[in-house]
Amino acid sequence: MSDHWYRCEIDRELLKSLSRRTNWHGLVYLLYFVVLLVISGAWAVQSLGTPWSIPAFLLYGGIWVFATSVVHETSHGTAFRNRALNETVLFIFGFMVQQTPSLLRYVHARHHSHTALVGEDPEIILTNPMTWRDFIIKELIDLGSIWYFVKATAALAIGRPTQDAADCIPAQGMLRAVIEAQVYMLAYFGVILWSLMAQSWLPVLMLILPRLFGAPTHGVILATQHFGMAQDIPDHRHTTRTMHVNPALRLLYWNMNYHVEHHMFPMVPYHNLPRLHQLIKNDLPKPNSGFKDGLKEVFHSLKMQLDDPNYYIKKELPPTAKPYNHNLSSI
Repeated sequence: MSDHWYRCEIDRELLKSLSRRTNWHGLVYLLYFVVLLVISGAWAVQSLGTPWSIPAFLLYGGIWVFATSVVHETSHGTAFRNRALNETVLFIFGFMVQQTPSLLRYVHARHHSHTALVGEDPEIILTNPMTWRDFIIKELIDLGSIWYFVKATAALAIGRPTQDAADCIPAQGMLRAVIEAQVYMLAYFGVILWSLMAQSWLPVLMLILPRLFGAPTHGVILATQHFGMAQDIPDHRHTTRTMHVNPALRLLYWNMNYHVEHHMFPMVPYHNLPRLHQLIKNDLPKPNSGFKDGLKEVFHSLKMQLDDPNYYIKKELPPTAKPYNHNLSSI
C-alpha cells in the first residue's frame, strides 16, 4: 500500500504478531464452508422435481458463492502458512467462481493499492453517481461481477487478455495466467460434456450454475463493501465499510466484514481481524450493524445521488480518531 494512504497507528511488534499465518485456522474455516456446501448440495439434489428445488438451489448457490471468500484470502497468501496448500486451495475453489489464481491475485492487488480511485480501481463496477438501473442489474443481480470474470477468464484462455488483465498481470506472469485460464475452460467444457453424455443437467446444475443461483448473495456482499461511500479519497475509513455480523456468517465470510481493517492492513490474516478491530476501533467510524444496515446506506446514497451527483455516505469519525485530509492530487 502507498504511504499516502491513511493507516491507524499500531505497535510494530504487535502488528507483526497479528500478521502471523497458521494452517489450522484456514482448515477450520474451509471445513465449515465445505460441510455447509455438502449439506445444501445434498438437499438441492434431493429436491429435484419438487417445489422445494427453487429454495434449495438458491441456498446451495448462496453458500457456493462464498468460495469467493476462500479464494480472496488465498489470493492474499494469508489463508494458510503452507504455500503449497494455499495455492492448491486457491486453484480448486477459484474454479467455482471463475477466478483463476493469477487473474484474481493481480487484479485484486490493484484494487488494494487503488481502492475506490475512479479509473484506477478495476473492482469498481459502478462509480458515483450510481443509477438504480445499473445498481440492480450490475450489482444486486451481480451481472457485473459475473461478466467481468467470465469474460476475463475466456479472453485469457485464447491469449487475448482484457485491458484490466493486461494492465495488472506482469509480463512474466502472463503465460501462467493463460495456462490457468485454459485449464479452467477445459474443466468447464468437461462438465458440459459430462452433462451431454449423461443426458442430465445435474453436473451443470451442481458445478457451474450455482454461481448464478448465488448471484444475489454475492451482489449484497459486494455492495456493502464500498458502494455509496466516498471515492478518490486515500482513506479507507471513508471508502470502505466494516460491519458487525453474526459468528456463523463471519466464518463463512472469513471475517471480511472487518473490511476497513482488511484494507488498512491486508497482510493481517482473516482470523486476526476481530482482534485488530478491537485495537484500532477508536480511530475508525462506527461499524454498520449487519448487511441490512449497509444496504440501507447504499439505497440512501442512490436516492440522494438522483438530486446531488456528488453525494456519498460521510462516515463520522469518533472524537479519538485522527482526521486525514491529504490532497489526492499530490499522489
